Amino acid sequence: MRTQNIFVGMFSLVLGVAIIFLSRNMPMFDENGILGERFWPYCLAWLFIGLGVIQLISVYLQRANAAANNEKADLSSFPVRKAYGVTVLMVIYAVALCYAGFIASSLILIPTIMWVMGERRPLFLAVTTALIVLCIYVSFEVVFNSPLPASIFSE
Repeated sequence: MRTQNIFVGMFSLVLGVAIIFLSRNMPMFDENGILGERFWPYCLAWLFIGLGVIQLISVYLQRANAAANNEKADLSSFPVRKAYGVTVLMVIYAVALCYAGFIASSLILIPTIMWVMGERRPLFLAVTTALIVLCIYVSFEVVFNSPLPASIFSE
């Protein structure tokens, strides 16, 4: 497990540095002082670098604890299978974004994931889903003036 954690930390560091390198020619801000093309990738890159450093530090700090507590991870347990299922849902969501657009895909994905995570109250599922989609829509379409993915059928 220690080797995998080191790999994840190093991968995160390399990915962050690669994002910074690949976005080096993009403007951070445009001529009006509005966020440019580089701003969000740059923030994401530093997040990857920070999380990679934290991962590597935690591997170093947990080395002594791992030697005393030699437990194996059960990758076939129910919580792990649930995480695999959510990963499959996210891949389907990514494909659905291209065909159904953001609103329709999110109106299906959010309550589905909430259901998988154990939420069973229908009214709560509906209200929470509507508020999340509305908040994201208003944030991107109105505040940031950045279009969300639209359905290919509505173009």
